[in-house]
Amino acid sequence: MITLVPLAIFIYLYMKLQAVEMNSMLQKPNYVLIAQVVFFVVVFTTLTIVHLVVRKKMRALAKEFGLGAKMDKYYSYAVFRISAGALVSVIVGGGLFITGSEIFSVYFLLILLWMAYHWPMPKRMCSELVLKGDEREMILYKRESF
Repeated sequence: MITLVPLAIFIYLYMKLQAVEMNSMLQKPNYVLIAQVVFFVVVFTTLTIVHLVVRKKMRALAKEFGLGAKMDKYYSYAVFRISAGALVSVIVGGGLFITGSEIFSVYFLLILLWMAYHWPMPKRMCSELVLKGDEREMILYKRESF
């Protein structure tokens, strides 16, 4: 659900701009170029910071004991990471609205790829939490405790 709202907003704005039912705010090419660069820098910086912060927290979490506690904290970190991607994609939608430039479609696609890469899956969880042995088996194969 978190990822569907920004996707719907972006598609709506894109379709309205393509149908010329809505005009972009910036018309001068120099301003559009500046906006493209600024939005790219903001998006790239935000996603990099989110990636580094979550990676640092995951490393600390991997040293804790208890699979249940690790899973609970992992969930909150994963939601934070995906929510940050969704927020940034809304910002890119704003860039599309302001400039009407199609480069924001590429930015949006790159954000979706980033979110797909960071989507929480059992194998990713095991590698980020450095799970081994029985804990890894429980996560990967959904087995009960031994």
